[in-house]
Amino acid sequence: MVIKNKIGVVGSGPISCAMIDAINESSNGEVMGIWGRRLHFAKELAKEKGVSKVYGSLNEVFEDDELDTVYIATPNASHYDQALAAIEHGKNVIVEKTAFMTADQANQVFDAAEKQNVFVFEAVRSIYEPNFQILKNAIEKLGKIHGATLKYQNYSKQYSALLKGEKAPLFDEKHGGGTLRTIGIYPIYAAIQLFGVPVKSYYFKQLTVKNIDLGGTCIFEYEGFKITMLISKINLTNDSISEIYGENGTLRFHSLYDIRTISYRSISNDMEETISEPISDNSLLYEITEFSEWIMIKDVTAYRKQKNITLKAISIIEQALNGGT
Repeated sequence: MVIKNKIGVVGSGPISCAMIDAINESSNGEVMGIWGRRLHFAKELAKEKGVSKVYGSLNEVFEDDELDTVYIATPNASHYDQALAAIEHGKNVIVEKTAFMTADQANQVFDAAEKQNVFVFEAVRSIYEPNFQILKNAIEKLGKIHGATLKYQNYSKQYSALLKGEKAPLFDEKHGGGTLRTIGIYPIYAAIQLFGVPVKSYYFKQLTVKNIDLGGTCIFEYEGFKITMLISKINLTNDSISEIYGENGTLRFHSLYDIRTISYRSISNDMEETISEPISDNSLLYEITEFSEWIMIKDVTAYRKQKNITLKAISIIEQALNGGT
């Protein structure tokens, strides 16, 4: 009999809905209850997903002795306080990206988790997907690395609202918004997972409105090559292809999360082969399955390795927003 990770969901928005589906699809997780800032939305979601328990307050979630883990999918500025409260009650925490606004916040949360002997994970789905692992393994095909271009660019309607002086939470850096924090985290995590921690990093912002982070170019320097990341929420583009270049060929992949297509083109024969595999329609399945496994078997080695990557990614983002390293 599989021992399941019993999870309480904090937040009732679209990402919580998708995560509940992923937990239900997994073999080692179970949703025990839901809390939402608007109680009627939480009740509707619970009814839709067949979840029996709806919490009336956050304290009810944290004090629920049935739970192993709390999944937090609230606005970014809420993550720090909610994660600490869950940890104080002995709960493991899975917190949606962007998990924490500063490296100091992240260190405090991880230190508190160590004292309570619980785990904290940032839910950056991409690095747990099967095709990301295929991509990582295929790096050796390239031989000597020449460089890479990683892209995450699209157009947000909130930019139009921002120009009109209207509310645009996506770009509200005081509450955990800003392009580098909210979507730049995907290429940054990918680069660190694929190539390690950079020697230096730089962030060149696009033209800004009132010094707001709308996107830009992030560069990681490694020994012998550079990674260029194009990050934007104001660029309308049909081309989201990322590429990694090497002595022997090029790897191409269509996205930095929910990765469904990867190809390798060899210089020697100029042939392109698809190396990706079919994945679940809900790519959150892979991260929640991994998290639940590490939590239930208490895999401290895997956890601490991932914790260090999270801390480095958050630190790089913070330093980049302050002028680079």
